Amino acid sequence: MRNVTVATRGSALAVGQAEPMVTFLESRGYEVTWRKFSTSGDQWLLGPLDKQQGGGFFTKELEDAMGSGQADLLIHSLKDVSLERPAGIVAACIPRREDPADWLILRPDAPEDLVIGTSAVRRQRVLSQLFPKARFTWIRGNVQTRLQRVRDGVLREEPLHATLLAAAGLKRLGLDLSGLTVRPLTPKELPSAPGQGALLAEARADRPDLIEALAELHDPLTARCVTLERQVLAGIGGGCQQPLGALATPQADGSLLLQVAYAPEGELRRAEACGTDDRELLAQVLRGIGLA
Repeated sequence: MRNVTVATRGSALAVGQAEPMVTFLESRGYEVTWRKFSTSGDQWLLGPLDKQQGGGFFTKELEDAMGSGQADLLIHSLKDVSLERPAGIVAACIPRREDPADWLILRPDAPEDLVIGTSAVRRQRVLSQLFPKARFTWIRGNVQTRLQRVRDGVLREEPLHATLLAAAGLKRLGLDLSGLTVRPLTPKELPSAPGQGALLAEARADRPDLIEALAELHDPLTARCVTLERQVLAGIGGGCQQPLGALATPQADGSLLLQVAYAPEGELRRAEACGTDDRELLAQVLRGIGLA
């Protein structure tokens, strides 16, 4: 039996979304050891992440563990992964994507002048156009914590009426949302963060057996979509805290619809393009948001 040490963040969502991949490896004869990490992003609870400097908030500790030989395989939410991969680490697979949308979760008694808890600059700046009477306040913590804050209706001794959460995480956790109002947001309203809803498994470059085994889980269409979205992110300078939404959606004719919202300070730029040439799609949306 072959051994593999799998590293993830320690949250219920991170572990839960990794479990199907671990089960698959076990079915292929691997004995799996888990290593669960509390990352700098998990530990920072004193404000929104964009107030911190640097990047890799949710991945650095995992990548360091891989580099020091403490892990053979990392399983991440792709939206948290830096554009540059450390030496010695290779992409093993990107499985089929879960729902990439954002959901607005509201108290049923929420007023028109909402107080919405979110730490994502993308969500704040784009949704301020959709909900002009809303006020935004930062919120940190795992999915369950944020939902409880909304149920309580209080955050830091101030009213809280709603929060924004990724549909993928809510579906993977199978959480009870009874007593709350769920408003799914369309890509035209709020394109998701690049890579949202997708997972990435990264393996040590000297473990070709893992790379070969996990190739069975790789979904080429998902990989194509998220690669294009992350190329848009690279086009504005990278960084998971950028005020950027970018979603590539497969169409019935084999083309991709790429929808982008970019919200630098004080303005909102939108662009979309549809076609089969990914390089041309990228060029069109970058021109559309004034970056090419």
